[in-house]
Amino acid sequence: MSKPSAERYMIDLQPANLSRTIAKLAAPAILENLLVTAVFFADALLIGWLKDDVALAAVGLGGTVMFVANGLFQAMAVGAIALVARFCGERDLARAEHVAAQALLLGFLFSGLLMALVIPLADPLLVLLGAEPDVVREGARYIRIVMSTSLLSFPMMVANGIMRGAGDTFTPMWITLAMNVWNVAAAVLLVFGPGPFPEMRLVGAGWAAASARAIGGVLALAVLFSGRTALRVRPASLLRWDGALVWRILRLALPNLGESLISRAGYLAFISIVTRLGTVPLAAHQVALRVESISFMPGWGLSVSAATLAGQYLGAGDEDMADRAIRRNLLWAVVLMGSVGGFFALFGRSIVTIFGSTPEVLDLAGMAVRIAAVEQPFLGAQMVLAGGLRGAGDTHTPMWVTLFGVAFLRVAVVYLFAVALGWGLAGVWWGTAVDWAGRSMLIWWFFRRGKWKALRV
Repeated sequence: MSKPSAERYMIDLQPANLSRTIAKLAAPAILENLLVTAVFFADALLIGWLKDDVALAAVGLGGTVMFVANGLFQAMAVGAIALVARFCGERDLARAEHVAAQALLLGFLFSGLLMALVIPLADPLLVLLGAEPDVVREGARYIRIVMSTSLLSFPMMVANGIMRGAGDTFTPMWITLAMNVWNVAAAVLLVFGPGPFPEMRLVGAGWAAASARAIGGVLALAVLFSGRTALRVRPASLLRWDGALVWRILRLALPNLGESLISRAGYLAFISIVTRLGTVPLAAHQVALRVESISFMPGWGLSVSAATLAGQYLGAGDEDMADRAIRRNLLWAVVLMGSVGGFFALFGRSIVTIFGSTPEVLDLAGMAVRIAAVEQPFLGAQMVLAGGLRGAGDTHTPMWVTLFGVAFLRVAVVYLFAVALGWGLAGVWWGTAVDWAGRSMLIWWFFRRGKWKALRV
């Protein structure tokens, strides 16, 4: 990799340019996550137009299982981001590239392991969630199809994390754009079967998503291998195992993996409560989740900015600017996601009509979206603060905050509101709002203590 190519992606760490740097990092990440969400959003939208509640519930639960599986690779990406950002802040690109190679190697190893576990266990997983037999059958078929390209799609998550840690948030955005153009085009052709194409319905949506994820994986790896981003990973370096460095990555990743497992386990318990409310509430819940997922974009993008800046400022030895960068991202997240919440409150029922499902599903989904407006500022705050702490190398605090939320708020309060008090789907969403409010307040307290500034990675 030539020096000019590396310098092109170097982050401007001058205090006077902080807002401009945040915008440069966050805007592509926001667009990228919008496009990532669109992969499953498009599936739900197209399946909704089939007027088939079973298919809609099946693609929703299939997406839930994939969400759980993604947690492992998000954890590895967090470990890579923290180390890559530190080394880039120190301007030591050789060590950053070595981290990237070892993180990708871990990504390939764990992808194969996860495929071997999830593909044969798809049916039991959906039964465990309490789905009805027809939803289990269709949902398991969807999961197996999407998982078939995991050897490419899961390492893509690690590769994109590596690029973000080095300050390149544009390349992952363009990769995800290519994925989505393919996914939408393929899904329209394979779900409905216009002209010479077969009408594959849910199976078609699965193959569209699987092929899109494979394309994204190929592109991400090609970019890193070719050096068309801030770092270059030589394929031969994937064959060299560095046990000490792997342990450093895992040491940072394991608390985040623990957080992901806690969060996913809690979510599985949570979704099982929703599932037992019936197929119509489940379908409505999945529609509302797809709508709400759009609101995650500002929080996600600003959390990426907070993580990258915290790591690079600490690598440069400037603790005060690391703190200031996280606070500035926090302010932007609360304002932007609060605005999205206002939009949800005003137009919740109108928004969900684009899914074209049955009136019963749309009425419940519209109600859920309006309730979701309450949690938006809290959700944004939690996302940015957790991202900033992880970028600084403190992956333990977000894990403990998640454990608190799952154990004492999410499952317990949702069960109380939805089942014990009989509020149904409304109780599910009010309970979720209580959870995010509690988590954001707790992680703010940990952030204010400032112990994350003295951590060594």
